Amino acid sequence: MIDHSEIVMRILVALIMGGVIGLERQYHDKPAGFATNTLICVGSTVFAMLSILSAYYLGGDPARIAAQIVAGVGFLGAGSILRDGNKISGLTTAAGIWLVAAVGMAIGYGHYFIASIATASVLILQLFVRKMMNTFDYVQLYDSLTIKCSPKWEIVEKIKSVFKNNEAEIIKDEIHKENGLIVLKLVVNMSATKYQKIVKELSPIEEIKSLDK
Repeated sequence: MIDHSEIVMRILVALIMGGVIGLERQYHDKPAGFATNTLICVGSTVFAMLSILSAYYLGGDPARIAAQIVAGVGFLGAGSILRDGNKISGLTTAAGIWLVAAVGMAIGYGHYFIASIATASVLILQLFVRKMMNTFDYVQLYDSLTIKCSPKWEIVEKIKSVFKNNEAEIIKDEIHKENGLIVLKLVVNMSATKYQKIVKELSPIEEIKSLDK
């Protein structure tokens, strides 16, 4: 049985742990920030405690309400996933919502150690491991690109100048015509960060019909 002091303790712990994860999300300007993560964590804690109390007073399975939390939070997380063409965003936010609910459930059932380890793991992953992974964006790699543009030599020169200005070394280039367009095949030594910048600069050029990697 959960007494009043334990109920207050669990809600306070949920506020702290949900808030800590939420602050990290808020700092990185994510859709689900401080308030969202805190509310999800506290809500899951309350539902978990209600599950225990209802089973104590009314009988039944104490996991029934908790099982609905998992499904319900799944729908909430799915709402944060967006698709723009081939790019999908919001997956980390959705996973974070799911995990914060799990932390709240752990607190609600009184498993503070599980909740603490999960919270610490999330913070380590988001604050340190992701920063380490971001360093790989600056590693130089060889990439093959195929660019189709209008049959004008000055456009080809303009494309090559964009690579040169971004210090991306063109190792090999092949040019031929296909269906009235110039097809430029390049092997370039560049990092992922440079590639994103190059694509951004090439996108406004109307004569470029396609760019495939």
